[in-house]
Amino acid sequence: MKRYKNKLTPAHKEFVNRYCRSSRNPSGVYQRVIFCEDENIAIVIPARYYMIYKEENPNAKGYPSAWGCVNMARQLLVPYEYEMVYDFGHYLIGKYCYGHKVIYNKSGKELYELSYVKRTNHKAYIKLHDYEDIYKFRIAIRKMAISKGLFIDIFIHENGLAYLEKEDGKVGAILFSKLKLPFEYYAIASPQKSYTLAIKESDDSNEDEPTYDCLLIKVRGQIKKEGSVHPTGIKLFSNTSEEEMINYFNDRETFEKECNSIVCYNERVNMSYDKLEFFPFDRGLPNLQHPIEEEDEREEYNEWSRENYSYEEAMYDALGGEMDAIWNLD
Repeated sequence: MKRYKNKLTPAHKEFVNRYCRSSRNPSGVYQRVIFCEDENIAIVIPARYYMIYKEENPNAKGYPSAWGCVNMARQLLVPYEYEMVYDFGHYLIGKYCYGHKVIYNKSGKELYELSYVKRTNHKAYIKLHDYEDIYKFRIAIRKMAISKGLFIDIFIHENGLAYLEKEDGKVGAILFSKLKLPFEYYAIASPQKSYTLAIKESDDSNEDEPTYDCLLIKVRGQIKKEGSVHPTGIKLFSNTSEEEMINYFNDRETFEKECNSIVCYNERVNMSYDKLEFFPFDRGLPNLQHPIEEEDEREEYNEWSRENYSYEEAMYDALGGEMDAIWNLD
């Protein structure tokens, strides 16, 4: 969680003075306001909801689940019905008191219902788990873009290359917002010394007895460049059954002899069986079974935090340090 550390802008101060309820402005429309890192966004709770809540719950502490979000022109972006609203990069997340969440863009359009939001082992990728099926998720990339489709598994390399498995079991690779390998593969191996392997159903495969080809894939050092990951046109094997394929990759001697005899782009392929690891990990193919960094159990938001930045601190900033101007109507 990130605390809003900067002094509030003149627009923020004007917003507080005009719209926030206080002893100096008893007709203010908002009981509480929090400004996040997006200077045009205000997370607010209307005074009318707060007063009704206090009348119905005179001994209650805190605030009702009626937080919403407006812009500086007071256009409603997120309705007043959440336990809290979070700033999430290019998006806003409203959280209900029972955990259910809804994500909006900053124009106020509702996008998806979420069950929870989890970090991955790479800071650029965040998993947005679907509300109806918590085992499926969308990927938020640097909090700037969200995948339209759902995925069921992900594996991310240190350089940011991410392997993803779609609902239909097809696997592809992305690098942040760039598609590096289309979602048409059965499995993809981790890169080794500028090459990797990708397994794909053969063109003449049938549903009853599918067969597979193993393609050699070039992975260039400058991975961010266009075309840095691409098929070479070389196949390690073709039209192989699933059982034969698994047996092939379990034979160290055959694999290293055949794979490392390939010459591509005037260089010899050099892949080690001991480092061979295919994604997804449940296909019966070699898998190093090394400990993979677990997801951070904390939910991921770029947000104002009640624990980190109190409303009184925000008002202290807004009013230029005049603590006697801070109201207390609770």
